[in-house]
Amino acid sequence: MDNLDLKTPVQADTNDLRSQVDQLRQLIASVLILAIVISGTLGIYLLRQWQSSRKDLAAIRPQAAQMINEYQKVSGPMMSDFVKKITEYGRTHPDFAPVLAKYGIKPVGPTSAPSAALGLPPAAAPKK
Repeated sequence: MDNLDLKTPVQADTNDLRSQVDQLRQLIASVLILAIVISGTLGIYLLRQWQSSRKDLAAIRPQAAQMINEYQKVSGPMMSDFVKKITEYGRTHPDFAPVLAKYGIKPVGPTSAPSAALGLPPAAAPKK
């Protein structure tokens, strides 16, 4: 009478845990396979985008080089000349100073007196 067989509930718990572990293993394997498929698909997509961008860039590069050369030879010097002229105008017309300040153009000192532009005292007139 002391030997009672009560192994049935323990075996049921063990079998239930084993089935849950097996399901968890299958779920993890499925997720890993799905992650591999998604990363492979993303890699292929990015490769095709890179190839397409490279071809587009090769087609545009000559036009861009032409535009850059045109800017360096024609437009850039014209813009610099315009800024010089507008600075000269601002130097002679103080009412125009707020416009220059708005666009960050700072007029330099007058060209007739280089010592004033450098902050040097004016030279003394020669004595006779």
